Amino acid sequence: MTPQCRPVRSGNIARCFLLYVVTLSPGYLGGSVFGSTQEVISFNRIIEHLKSQQAVIGTFTRFPMSDLDFLVIDTQYTNFDIEAIRRTMSRLRASNEPPSFTPIVRIPDLGRNTPQELVAQLLDAGVTGIMFPNIETADQARTAIGSMRFQTANPTQPEGLRHTTVGSAPTYWSITDDDYRRTADVWPLNPSGQLVALLQIESLRAVEQLDEILAVPGIGVIFLGPTDLASSIGTDNANDPQVEVLVQQVLRACLATGIPCGYPIVATSLEMARLQTTRRLNEGFSVLAVMTVSP
Repeated sequence: MTPQCRPVRSGNIARCFLLYVVTLSPGYLGGSVFGSTQEVISFNRIIEHLKSQQAVIGTFTRFPMSDLDFLVIDTQYTNFDIEAIRRTMSRLRASNEPPSFTPIVRIPDLGRNTPQELVAQLLDAGVTGIMFPNIETADQARTAIGSMRFQTANPTQPEGLRHTTVGSAPTYWSITDDDYRRTADVWPLNPSGQLVALLQIESLRAVEQLDEILAVPGIGVIFLGPTDLASSIGTDNANDPQVEVLVQQVLRACLATGIPCGYPIVATSLEMARLQTTRRLNEGFSVLAVMTVSP
């Protein structure tokens, strides 16, 4: 498979992204960091772009790629294997340097209500973004955010649920343990935080509870799941007009609260991917996972 690069333009946004032609299956959707202990330079590309109001472009994959802002390693439908994830994380590094993109892991559905143990293992491995599938309540959102925060974090809510050890994360990011502890918190709850929580809205119940979910501090991105959203209203068509109504409802709520909104683009050609990317950026989405599939 040969990656191809195409520009995406939306207003003053000009981005170049890589698309792999993949066949989706149920289990597969396809410089320096710190100058000193006092000066912190961002190493989370998602946060860096969102702070400067730039679009964020990534994909779902287990293969190293360049010129993307994030890669999602998807474990939602598979057995959780932390050693396999560690190997993948290792492959994402070039010349023992941290990857230029943000590695994200989507955790299994079973971890939705009690994600603490899974998330701790992932963060200890060096992951800087966690995608939480099928969030439907404010309590689930609060637990998700808390699972990414140290127990010793600033007492602002949600309360930290992560143990105080750091695993191999500082080594993976080539920083000291102290520097890691200082910045391993969720953005934007902690403006200096370098961890990002992506909460997926994938059901009618979640849309109905959206105001309560969005009120939970620390959400980095709300990321839509149109296929599961379609299923929740009794259709197997993610492009059904009724689904789009709900998608736009979530987007409007995110824009009103200032929380970045994300969307997965699955296209049958590079040209369709480009057109859909431009459309969603123009609508106000700021985080896109772009994939192509064989027609």
